[in-house]
Amino acid sequence: MRKVPEEPVARPGQDSTQGSDSDYELIGGSGVIDDRFPHREDVVDDEPSPPRPGPMAVMLDAAWTAWGEARASFGSAWFWLACGLGILASWGLAAGLIAFGESNAWFSTPVAAAVYLVMGAWLAIAAAVLGAVWGFRRAASRFLIALMVGLLRGAAFAVPAGIVLALVGAGSGGPIAMAGAAVVVAAVEVALFGLMGAGLRACFASVAPGAILLGLLLVFFGAGNFVLTVLLLPSTMSVEQASVPVNVERDDAGRITAYECVGQLHSVEVAHTDRVAWIAASNPAMVFGSVAAGSMTQDNELAWVLSGLQWAADGPQRDVPCLGGESSDGLPPTLPVALTGLALQSAVVASVYVPGRLAQSRRPPSAGV
Repeated sequence: MRKVPEEPVARPGQDSTQGSDSDYELIGGSGVIDDRFPHREDVVDDEPSPPRPGPMAVMLDAAWTAWGEARASFGSAWFWLACGLGILASWGLAAGLIAFGESNAWFSTPVAAAVYLVMGAWLAIAAAVLGAVWGFRRAASRFLIALMVGLLRGAAFAVPAGIVLALVGAGSGGPIAMAGAAVVVAAVEVALFGLMGAGLRACFASVAPGAILLGLLLVFFGAGNFVLTVLLLPSTMSVEQASVPVNVERDDAGRITAYECVGQLHSVEVAHTDRVAWIAASNPAMVFGSVAAGSMTQDNELAWVLSGLQWAADGPQRDVPCLGGESSDGLPPTLPVALTGLALQSAVVASVYVPGRLAQSRRPPSAGV
């Protein structure tokens, strides 16, 4: 049996390139391939990555999470107390305002019918205030979840409010469809202002700055935009050129709906209310008035109030026919006040919600809001 010679191993301090050891390399030296631990790039992952959830799965997950958050609110007695106080305050403010107006001979509309309309407007404002407070209680979560939570809370407030409003309308003989308009507007306003409140809460590390800014926004949307519009109205007066209208058609309320223009142009003084009316359109009460206008017939005694909002937003072309010698066929289509108002509110929501989410993501977890 032949003995296999041992493979020499380099000793410490010995040059492996000298002598008989020159034919060998140091164990573990360069050029040695160690196949016990394969390189990462040589490893093939045979397991496929999990598929991304589809849009329907994302919607269902968001809806389930939103329902959990909303259900926590529904289990709170404070939530329902706030809803009840909002409805009661809307009715009380409407009744008090109309009674005061009637005592000063501001209008001849029956009190019950006027309370029905004004209560719907106050419910829209109450929905905005409640939605902002509910949204401010927690920092902004994912947009889809926050929106769904707001709509669920809005429905919880709007449905009882709509029932009470319908009872008031039944007593005054007003159109019950107006109560349906109030339900839709109230639910949407709770959701939009809830996003606004959540975004402002997330914008700041402390509560106070967000609460102050939210309060200022509520004052502006609830009354400030309307007051500002009224103050700016005198500045919209100007002298324009108009011709003579012929073949004039009017609706049941006496408004001019169609006409043709003839003759030479002459100077007339007009008010360009369209230049400032968009400011008041962001008021929740104005949004309700625009939506409720579609639920009334033109011969209703309150229809002129609601249609007046739209005519103010359309500008002098609706009140002064043949302005610039242009007939009714050349007028641009009417943009509903509700769309303008909701667009402005949504723009404000985006301006505070997106920065709030970014600030919240950059803030350390210990610095909660």
